[in-house]
Amino acid sequence: MKPIGKLISGINAGASGIAGILVLLMVLHVSADVTMRYVFEQPLNATILYVSAFYMVAIAFLPLGLVEQKDSHIAVELLVERFPDKIQTVLLFFATLVTAIVTVAVAVRTGQEAMAKYATGAYSIEAGGKILTWPTYFYLPVGFGMMALVSVWKLIAMITGKDSGLSLVTIEDPYLSEEQPNV
Repeated sequence: MKPIGKLISGINAGASGIAGILVLLMVLHVSADVTMRYVFEQPLNATILYVSAFYMVAIAFLPLGLVEQKDSHIAVELLVERFPDKIQTVLLFFATLVTAIVTVAVAVRTGQEAMAKYATGAYSIEAGGKILTWPTYFYLPVGFGMMALVSVWKLIAMITGKDSGLSLVTIEDPYLSEEQPNV
């Protein structure tokens, strides 16, 4: 199970890395647009379209698999944390099952929509030019598909009782990991 878990972790890291690169590209793109607009009075065409359709969608959806892998979604555990461990395990299993079912359904549906946009060659007209937008529709099925894959893999690990092999590397704050002297 560990080799497959490591492969899934690697794909998630790659998708999240692409999202990180797109954050940097978006900053550069917007900075260039602002500079061109206010210094040279020649703004870049279609910056808003590129930011809203290309950058932001990818940044929001490509890392979904990694977020699920690291259990980093928002969770409120006021009541559940007081339950016995066995009940918590059962609830975790059902929550993961529901997550898997929903994310598979969303990945399939958004994949269908992406294929429809691809087939029609979806585009936007900006500043008199035609900008293809169909590629942006594929970010959602990729993100939700990776989240579904991680959820299903977690379910398999829960059922078999084996380690999933998913990497749970986190960045620790050095200031929080050391004991502070009492002053």
